[in-house]
Amino acid sequence: MRDRQSLVFSRRVRGGFVACIPFAAALASEPATTSDPDDPPIGGAPISATPIDAGAGVIRYEASFFTEFQPTTALDMVKRLPGFAFEPGDTTVRGFAGALGNVLIDGQRPASKAVLLEDVLRRIPVSGVATIEVIRGGAAGINMQGQSVVANVIRRSGNMSTHAGEVTGLFATEHEPGIGLRLESASNIDRLSLNGTLNFRDEQQYGNSGSGELIRRNADRELILASDFETDWRQRQYQANGSAEYQGDAGLLRINVGGTSQDTKQLDILTPRTGVPQTFDSTIVTDIRLDQGEAGVDYEHSFSDALTGRALLLQTLERKVIAADSIDALNLQSSEDEAFRGESILRSSATYRASSALTVESGLEGAYNFLDVDARLSRNGAPVELPADNVKIEERRGEAFVDFRWKVTPRLASDIGMRYEVSTISQSGDHDAKRTLSYPKPRVMVRFDMDSNIQLRGRIERTVSQLEFRDFASQASLDAGTINGGNAELRPENAWEFESAVEKRFWGSGAIVLSYTYSMVSDVVDLVPVGEFDAPGNLGDGTREKIALGLSLPLERVGLSGTQLRFNGDWNWSEVDDPVTHESRRITKHSPVGGDVLITKEFPSLGSTLSLENSYSKRETYFRIGEVRTDHWDHFLRLYWDWTPKADTVIRLMFNNFTGRPKSRWRTVYDGTRASGSILYHEDRYVDALRFVQLQVRKTF
Repeated sequence: MRDRQSLVFSRRVRGGFVACIPFAAALASEPATTSDPDDPPIGGAPISATPIDAGAGVIRYEASFFTEFQPTTALDMVKRLPGFAFEPGDTTVRGFAGALGNVLIDGQRPASKAVLLEDVLRRIPVSGVATIEVIRGGAAGINMQGQSVVANVIRRSGNMSTHAGEVTGLFATEHEPGIGLRLESASNIDRLSLNGTLNFRDEQQYGNSGSGELIRRNADRELILASDFETDWRQRQYQANGSAEYQGDAGLLRINVGGTSQDTKQLDILTPRTGVPQTFDSTIVTDIRLDQGEAGVDYEHSFSDALTGRALLLQTLERKVIAADSIDALNLQSSEDEAFRGESILRSSATYRASSALTVESGLEGAYNFLDVDARLSRNGAPVELPADNVKIEERRGEAFVDFRWKVTPRLASDIGMRYEVSTISQSGDHDAKRTLSYPKPRVMVRFDMDSNIQLRGRIERTVSQLEFRDFASQASLDAGTINGGNAELRPENAWEFESAVEKRFWGSGAIVLSYTYSMVSDVVDLVPVGEFDAPGNLGDGTREKIALGLSLPLERVGLSGTQLRFNGDWNWSEVDDPVTHESRRITKHSPVGGDVLITKEFPSLGSTLSLENSYSKRETYFRIGEVRTDHWDHFLRLYWDWTPKADTVIRLMFNNFTGRPKSRWRTVYDGTRASGSILYHEDRYVDALRFVQLQVRKTF
């Protein structure tokens, strides 16, 4: 039975018609194959437990490479790829290309935004994966979408049927246990492939729940207030999603649908403490209700060996309601924020493979987005006037793009593209506004293979961020104690980015990647004064810098058989002029460090794997008119044991947050604006998040 690896090309050469091909056939791109014609034939690649250099910047990992890790889904396999850091994408941004992560499935990105990339990969069982390729700096038939490295999951073809059930229990002292139920199904029947997932979760959000204290000190650091603090989060979620693929004589048709209903309840309690000058007593109850649905149709067709077209239609709708009540000794506050949003995307592209060295791709994307917001805040029964609290924002956006992928020499390859975006944004309700924006977005990526183990990569690109529509309207957050005003004059942030990277492969499955990125940013999006409120706005020019290091280190050569160390870390710097103090500072929410470490030890004779994982601490600072606020999450450690008593059963026992990760909020509040330099008080609030145990049993049928 042939794998999909050998069908990626053949299914694209059948005749027919595809709608919405934007340009003439000369501006089209190649079939989504995964190697050049001069490369070894991929359909008949031998099964190997070691990575295969497939040429043209592609490292191929056969399914047998992952056997020792005992994976159950494609997601487990992707997360074990040497020299690859999984990026799930951002489902909140508008548009299709900007929301995608760095994993392909059979050479294409999933035709969905609302369904998380993790869920798409979890629907693919290990038995359905033929190989996974790590594509570094580009390869024939692959649109990198600005990513330097992507993974390509190539599925097996032929008739098959796999079903799986998963039960998860979460347990912590003095709290009700949580439960998760998940059902998955995947079937290939002749030309039809079906995948689906049903998921239910009702659990304590242990990473957010816990107890601690709130301390206030004056400018001289003398204690003026102290209270005990406790927060409790619980979430219930129902989720269903599925996809169907049909390989007809005229082309490949993909259909996907999905829906989520989620209810989150949050309780924050401050209780008085004896023996301090002052104390504080308050209760905040927050209820967040989210309902979301998505449907998409994706059609792909090959007119010839060289010419392929694709059309995508995607519709997403979402309603989110946040209701909160706060009571303390002085005030009774109530807020309600209801937001209804939708996005409609029509995207078409054509590809043309002019030769084995040159591919041209072009296309159009059109989108309509809207957000209808109704925000209300009352204090002691009296309404509080908010700017832009009842507004509707609409955007009509179009983008044209053309991309040239040129293999200059066997060692040197480039990806040169141009996108041009035009959008009209209008706002109605409390404030009426309308404006049209346009941005050219060129991109140049270059890859040079010094030898089979060392690769150099470079990128120059102009990027334009997606505006968050929610920033156009006011929003009160009682749990954070802030009110953000809306800003109808907000413009998207854009930057010139310069990136360089060097990658070294060693010891078979070892890899190290070091990269540096420098960004010259215009219209930095940050917090600015709008009347008496802080609001998202533009600060002018700024800079961002990033150094990233990725390491996959097999430890057999130092005497630790079956042991692997994975490290991903980044260090970040930024600078912008503050609108209040007119001095240079870090850009709001730009975390200085991030990353994770994973150490894995295999015990083949026991059918087990032991893993220790650490997620780095994270720090985000907000510069408001009269306050500097920092949210800090400390290191989060988890230890888990995976046992496979039978080939179709996996049991995972996980100890989460066994060090009691603190979550802190630090505030420096000024008497007036920060420009005065007169500090009113310092406030520290921290929570020791709960330690909890997770037991998961997965059965494949």
